Amino acid sequence: MNEDRKDKKKTILKAIRIDKELDDALDKDAKEQGVSESALICSILAKYIDWDRYSQKFGFVSLPSEALKAIIEATEPDKLKMAVEEYSASVPKDIVMFRYKKLDLESCLMLLSILSRYGSMFKYELQIEQQRNYTITIHHKFGEKWSYWLNEAISTGLFKNVLGIMPKTHLSKSSVLFTFLLP
Repeated sequence: MNEDRKDKKKTILKAIRIDKELDDALDKDAKEQGVSESALICSILAKYIDWDRYSQKFGFVSLPSEALKAIIEATEPDKLKMAVEEYSASVPKDIVMFRYKKLDLESCLMLLSILSRYGSMFKYELQIEQQRNYTITIHHKFGEKWSYWLNEAISTGLFKNVLGIMPKTHLSKSSVLFTFLLP
């Protein structure tokens, strides 16, 4: 067997029937993205499996980024603090448990990756040194109050409440840096 083929995921052939309008839209989008229709359909299905089916169950909403930024900026700091404390008390832990069925570091990191990839709330980078020194960088375009929200939701709601870790953090107007050392 070819060594390159071993590393590829096993695929199966599925035949589906779709409306002509859907086929035309898929064809157009695939050409614009420079991918095959099959590759585009696979990415659409992956997004459904990774994000859509869970985000619907947890009540995520889609709105323009300008609307989110306006809502956050209009929120008084004390009300924002109360809201993120209430959110952090249970929601991140509930999402991790429901989505991944376990409360561990890998699940928390996978959640951050999925939120970054599909939730459009931030961009996420992970750096691991010597298998125990973690640095997570979150970059966004929503301002200081969103940095505050992300800092509290991730450091308290995810790392403290799920893993018992309280990372060191550094906030700026458009980013949050989390660092922690595993025992």
